[in-house]
Amino acid sequence: MTVGGDGPLLTALRDAHVPVFVHPIRVFFYARRPFPFLWQMLRMVVCIRRHRIQLVHVNEHEHYPVVARAAYLARVPIVVHLRFRPEPAMCQWLFKGPSMPRRLFFTSQTQMDDSADAVATAVPRERWRLVYNGLDLATFGIDRSARDRLRREWGLDPGTIAIGTASSISSRKRLDHFVRMIAALVGVGLDVRGFIAGQPYFPADQDELRTLKALTVTLAVDDRVTFLGYVEPAEPLYHAWDVCVSTSAYETFGMTVLEAMACRCPVVAYPGGSVAEVLGDGGVLVDDGDLPALIEAIRALASDPGHRAAMAGAARRRAERFDIRRSVDQLAAEYRAVLEA
Repeated sequence: MTVGGDGPLLTALRDAHVPVFVHPIRVFFYARRPFPFLWQMLRMVVCIRRHRIQLVHVNEHEHYPVVARAAYLARVPIVVHLRFRPEPAMCQWLFKGPSMPRRLFFTSQTQMDDSADAVATAVPRERWRLVYNGLDLATFGIDRSARDRLRREWGLDPGTIAIGTASSISSRKRLDHFVRMIAALVGVGLDVRGFIAGQPYFPADQDELRTLKALTVTLAVDDRVTFLGYVEPAEPLYHAWDVCVSTSAYETFGMTVLEAMACRCPVVAYPGGSVAEVLGDGGVLVDDGDLPALIEAIRALASDPGHRAAMAGAARRRAERFDIRRSVDQLAAEYRAVLEA
């Protein structure tokens, strides 16, 4: 399996004492300078043969051009997770000819439906599979000990309602809606604090962060909105927050929503592509971009501890549908089917 780098999956592999080999492979083919691509491809071929690998799973599509060709040369099948909504030209570029995967895994039904026209030009539908993201719910969301510690660090009074969102900083996340929501709640006299966990990933997103911080000053809530930056692990945040909000325009799954539900943190969200599919009856869904409806839904939660408690239970029950063991069993079955074909 190839992964995107340091993160929960790599940590889990190491914790399980699975041998891990670190070979950076995010390179692309350039006709005038082909050596870096060919070198990484040959290294992968050697790794596959040396360790008698029977199947390769690309978990991040950026690696696919190198790894697919290495798998082809080593004569082993390849499967891939698609974690974005692609364009037809990209699918043709990634999956053409001998690089076609034996299985193409989607993270939600919404993502599969929205990607269907683009993917169908490159990979036959009989190779598509829906494999939800998931969490180990035997451990995730259980330990609430961080709640009091974090709230003390943030200087929150017992009655202060902490409202949070966890996402990358980009215009697609519509975090200006989050800031305006906090300002509206403060404006009607509610004791709320807003927390934004995440960081810009691209240079242009730095401008978005500056714009958001300027907006907090303009709306006079710069003392009510805290930018936490990148936080890992994020689980303690959901325990410390009273409400989690998703204002994203589009997600192919909505992992932060699932994490919040697993921690019994009530969620209010825009549909956001697959967010509605994940949230189900585990939270409150409002019409996409309807900021007044978002504000009213959160006001109702902030004003009613009993309502929050009832939603907390519903959120955890919904999260249990996405136990990682189901996804693991499904992947194992697909691996076997590919090897036996």
